[in-house]
Amino acid sequence: TPFKVTKNGPVHLFVEDIDQALDFYTNKLGLTLTETIEWQGHNCHFLRTNTEHHSLGLYPKELRSILGLSDHTSCLSCGFRVHDYQQLLNAIDFLAAEGVEIKKLPPELSPGMGHTAFAIDPEGHAIQLYHYMEQIGWDGKPCPVNQRPQIDNNNWPTGIDMAPNMFGGEVFLGPWA
Repeated sequence: TPFKVTKNGPVHLFVEDIDQALDFYTNKLGLTLTETIEWQGHNCHFLRTNTEHHSLGLYPKELRSILGLSDHTSCLSCGFRVHDYQQLLNAIDFLAAEGVEIKKLPPELSPGMGHTAFAIDPEGHAIQLYHYMEQIGWDGKPCPVNQRPQIDNNNWPTGIDMAPNMFGGEVFLGPWA
């Protein structure tokens, strides 16, 4: 394949009660809230366990049908990082040529991430492919929204400039055996 998965990425879940889920993941499991966004009148929360912008995204179940995703799963997506933007483009082209449905959801639903695309499996599950995740610095705050790259899903460039922390975060150690 013309791309290599270098990391497991965030899991994004649809939940019945967004406030109860946020309380559980922060107060019971100890994740840190990085950011909350409002999209179409619904709050979505993004939580982390280390320096990446988020490891877990929580979305109200009501958004599932609005986004055109399967109603038989509570998982919006499971993420997989590829090495760089070119490999992301290669992955999209390769999978589409193999007959895999590719969706691009509104970029604001993946804050702290660069360009992302979703490969839809035969059961309707979404696999998020991405190349970049913002790293949280010493102050514990995410990059201000107005300083993030603006992504137009209808017009992806052929190349992009590297972000200063493009390869930050945990190191990919590769297979051990």
